[in-house]
Amino acid sequence: MAIYRYMMLASFLLGLLGSLGHCVGMCSAVIVIFDRQPVFQNKFAWAFAHAGRVTTYSLLGLVFGAFGQTLFAFDKLQAALSILFGIIAFYLASAFIGLTPSPELLFSGLTQRWGRAIRGYKPASRLSPYLLGLLWGFLPCGLVLTALIAAMASANAFLGALTMFIFGVATIPSLFAVKWLAGKSLSRIFSRGLASLVMMLFGFQFAMRGFASLGWVEHFMLGSFMFW
Repeated sequence: MAIYRYMMLASFLLGLLGSLGHCVGMCSAVIVIFDRQPVFQNKFAWAFAHAGRVTTYSLLGLVFGAFGQTLFAFDKLQAALSILFGIIAFYLASAFIGLTPSPELLFSGLTQRWGRAIRGYKPASRLSPYLLGLLWGFLPCGLVLTALIAAMASANAFLGALTMFIFGVATIPSLFAVKWLAGKSLSRIFSRGLASLVMMLFGFQFAMRGFASLGWVEHFMLGSFMFW
């Protein structure tokens, strides 16, 4: 159970720190689009929108966790997948601080179509903020992709959903304060560095778990907690 508590804490830190440096920039345009809708004049509208976004993340985590559970059922794949997840996590960490091209460039066309769909949506009911939040959760994002890797690596549908739920909740404070944080470039750079460090720890643990499964390194125990 210690490994799962570690994953939940890492997901929370990834969401909290990553949102300070990444979501503030990427989602500010989304917030402006939503804020122009009359339905968002209701004081509860943003709470519903974030609830919808977190719902989408949780459902994606459920799917990715179940997929990981299926893949990890094959013993020979476990080591290779752990190493692959580690490589992806390291790449995303380096992209997050600008050392490598962002994977979001691969989804630029999809992001543009997503933006057009959001702009064309005409809110018609009190449920509209929640529905827009559900769509918001599908916005292609490297930070979300990193969290989904963790959800898949949990190899459990419920834990995958919980990982993404915690990640999503941790991003909410920054997005509520997006207008204030947008002008704090120094804090955004610092938070990006910390979030990148969390991603690298994810990647290191995944890779070492794979190496240990192959017998290339020894398993490492920290008290009763098996780090890999």
